[in-house]
Amino acid sequence: MQAQVVSVRYRIPLTDNQAQKLRRTWPNGDPFYPYEKMERYLEPLLVEDLNWHHYSGNYLYFTVYGDDIEATLADALKVFEARLALLEGKK
Repeated sequence: MQAQVVSVRYRIPLTDNQAQKLRRTWPNGDPFYPYEKMERYLEPLLVEDLNWHHYSGNYLYFTVYGDDIEATLADALKVFEARLALLEGKK
C-alpha cells in the first residue's frame, strides 16, 4: 500500500490591521469580506478551506490540492500578497 500527498494545509501570518479588516461585519452580522470573495480571486487554483476567523489567531489558513502543490502554492501566495496589501492600503 502506498499513500500520496494530495493536499497540504498552510497558514499565512496576518497583521492586526489585516485580521481586523478581514473580520469586519455588516450591521446584520454578515461578513464584509466573505470567504467566497477571496475564493473568486484564487480561481482556478486548487485552493480551498480558507479561514481567518477570530479563533484562528492572526493567521489566514488554506489548503492546497492537486498534483503540483508547490506551483499552486506559489500562485496562491501571489494572490494573497496582492489582496492583503490592498487591505493594508498598499498597491
